[in-house]
Order: sequence, then structure tokens, then C-alpha cells
Amino acid sequence: MGQLDLGRGRHVCWVVDDDSVYDQRAAAFLCARRDLEQKRVAFGRDGSRSLQMLERDADLAADPRLAFLDGGTLDAERMFAGFRRHSALARAEGHTGLRVVADMDWLLAAEATPETVIGFELLLDRLIVELDATVVCAYRRRSFEPRAISGFRSVHPLHVGCEEPPAFSIVAAPEGTWRLFGEVDAPAALNLAAALSAVPDSPCVIDVSGLEFIDVAGMRTIAEHARTRGCAVELRHARASVARYWRLSGFDEYAPTVRIDVR
Repeated sequence: MGQLDLGRGRHVCWVVDDDSVYDQRAAAFLCARRDLEQKRVAFGRDGSRSLQMLERDADLAADPRLAFLDGGTLDAERMFAGFRRHSALARAEGHTGLRVVADMDWLLAAEATPETVIGFELLLDRLIVELDATVVCAYRRRSFEPRAISGFRSVHPLHVGCEEPPAFSIVAAPEGTWRLFGEVDAPAALNLAAALSAVPDSPCVIDVSGLEFIDVAGMRTIAEHARTRGCAVELRHARASVARYWRLSGFDEYAPTVRIDVR
């Protein structure tokens, strides 16, 4: 992770292949950038070796399922309320905010589907910017299916542990908007649907200036989101080809609340 400028407001997906490498780099991440004066937090599965090892480098080490969810299932609102409480406490203690490394194996006992996690991570991306925090979410390949990891990566703006970027990404953008970039084909559309399911209703504004390709399945995902939720969706800075294929596919009539702004 040293190649990344992990300053405040950063949200990173780290795909982990080696447990010992995780232990070493997670500790180094917590101890790095002392100039930011952030409170160092390690999350992980209760009783795990990795969480126990990071206790010496962290100001707080905990299992989020126990600390925020009372041992229950993943609930984004309760998780975010916990984040806000700890961020406020950190500032009251003299820190500038939170610096978090999370071993996402804690999710395994939280009965969270990949779709639920994708939505959670997308909304977390906006919260991290709001709280000016630094958060690294570590997903072990041995713990999660490849398609699930692909979906998790699609809702993080930064990545380590994989040579290739995800096929597409949707992440938080300024003023409550979102940014969609990369390529959305039929397999990726499933992850896009999971991400959009977490997006609040109107107005839903998505900057698609970085969208290089989207097939019919991807366009149908956006149309279905607008149609089933009854919300307005604005696709800003779209390529002319996207607007043309949208009309040719009949989505302008199927989902009339979707507006495409051609750049």
C-alpha cells in the first residue's frame, strides 16, 4: 500500500492473498502518516489472529459486528452511526479523524450477501469523504467468491492487490452525485444493480464522462432502477453514442424519468 497516497478521505479495496503479508502491511498502514494525527483503528473478526496482532499498533481494535451491530446482521445505518460516533470521539480526543484498516472477514458471521455488501461499501465511500477518514477494506480471496470480490472492488475508488482495475466503478462524487466509469457489460450489470439499489431516490445524478462502454444489459439496469423506484436519474456528460443507443433500444420510452446530458 505504500505506492498509494493514503491521505484523508481515501477509500481503498485491498485484495489479500497472504495472511502474513496482511499482518505486516496492515500494521505499517496504521503506523504510517503520523503527520495526519488520525486515530488508528483495526477492525476484524473477533478472536482472529490478525486482529490480536494489530492490537499493539491500534488505538482501537474491535469486531464491528459486536461493536456496532450487537452481534447481529449487517445494517448500514447502524454501522454508519457507529462510524460517526467514533469519528466524533476521535476528534474530541485530539485526533483529526479515523485511520481504519478492516479485515472484512468479520462479515462472514454477519449474514451479509454480496449485494448487501456492495451497497454498504458504496454508501461508505460517501461517508468516508464526509468524515475525512482513511479506510482500507481488506478482502481475502480464500474467504469470498471471485464474483463477490469483483463487485466489492467496483465500489471503491482505489485498489491494491490486483494488477487489473475492475471492469467498472461507481463511487461518490461531489455534492451528492455519483461517478460511473469503465465498462459495463452483462456480468458487470449485476454488480451495478446491487450498487444502485443502495443509492437514495431522486435526485440521482451520475457523471458518466468516464464510461467507455455500456451494453444493453447495463442500460437496462439503469432503466429498471429508475422505473421500479419511480425516481429521476440524470446521466451527465454522456458520450453521444450512449444517448443514441439508449434511444435505439427504446429505453427513453421505457424509463422516461432518465435524462441523458450529452457532453
